[in-house]
Amino acid sequence: MEKKLRHSRQRERIYEYLMASQEHPSAEMVYNDLRPEIPGLSLGTVYRNLKLLEELGKARRVASFQGTERYDACCGDHAHFLCERCGLLHDLGSANSEAVRSAILLDEGYTFSKLDLTVTGLCPNCAG
Repeated sequence: MEKKLRHSRQRERIYEYLMASQEHPSAEMVYNDLRPEIPGLSLGTVYRNLKLLEELGKARRVASFQGTERYDACCGDHAHFLCERCGLLHDLGSANSEAVRSAILLDEGYTFSKLDLTVTGLCPNCAG
């Protein structure tokens, strides 16, 4: 039997923050930005809620930079660019998910459930 999930204002705000963010925040970024609004918020609560949102399919971990994981509320197939110098992480809107999927040859019996592609390099600010 599935456990009923209790409503949580903190979880709701964390999810709203993720939905509004274009920078694919880390748990620490979420915590630092929401703490003034929610004084009782703890970093542990942010981590637990991000994990729960991930389990519910409402968020996903997309990349790690210097050991810090980043999150995205967009869970559909898409690609990201990660600057290996400054950590800038953003969506690559022009990636053709179907073309990428068809270019990857899976062994017999394997199937795709999601495509999570991260391209790593230097952003314009770091390359220049």
